[in-house]
Amino acid sequence: MTALVRALRAETLKMKRTLALWLTIIAPLGMVGLQLIGALQRGEQYVRQFEDVWVRFGQEMFVFFGFLIVPLFVALETALLGGLEHRSNQWKHLYALPQPRWTVYAAKQLMGMALIALSMAGLVGFSVLAGLVLRMLMPGVGFDAAIPWDLFLKYGVMVYLASWLIISLHTWVAIRWQSFVVAMAVGILMTVGGMVIINADWATFYPWALPGLLANTFNKGEPILLKELIVSVVGGIVVALLGCWEVTRRDVL
Repeated sequence: MTALVRALRAETLKMKRTLALWLTIIAPLGMVGLQLIGALQRGEQYVRQFEDVWVRFGQEMFVFFGFLIVPLFVALETALLGGLEHRSNQWKHLYALPQPRWTVYAAKQLMGMALIALSMAGLVGFSVLAGLVLRMLMPGVGFDAAIPWDLFLKYGVMVYLASWLIISLHTWVAIRWQSFVVAMAVGILMTVGGMVIINADWATFYPWALPGLLANTFNKGEPILLKELIVSVVGGIVVALLGCWEVTRRDVL
């Protein structure tokens, strides 16, 4: 475990002042900003159409973020993490160090999971902040009601857990292949595929559709999709272990 801690510290140091770190703030902030502008344009429609504007606002935010942003964001973040070593051809050096190879892969995996967790925390925080801005700019629309913190936090965690399998798959792709284009091409194609098959019965087993499926249940009293969560969490752990085994046993040329 000491070797893993050292590897994580090294990853943390490498992340300072990198695009990957800044994107964890920019992505959710940009998403919330667009949603805020849309809400201001629609104005009184919130009163006429929705009983609970906080729930509707959060649902729109999480659904779009889960279906489209999360899969692409995971692909981009893991590609940037892998690129830290690919660009300078540091894999030989890392694997020559007196530490187990698996700690290098595990550090990348855990750092990717931490970055996505940070982005989800940002989405929750920025969403509430945007709602408070709408409370000031559109008094009487419905944002004067109590903030459903429990709902926002619950679905922030749920969507994050639903992304575990994608994180593990893209971590393997980003480390296994040096090309940034390959990593992003896989992310884009799989995300489009998820949007196409989202209503199919087997969408439950399609990793890139899972965050969107969980986000789509954003509502008070809505049952949690346990099967989708189990597929993502268990699948994410299994794929992470298999990816670590496959990558670390290969010769670095």
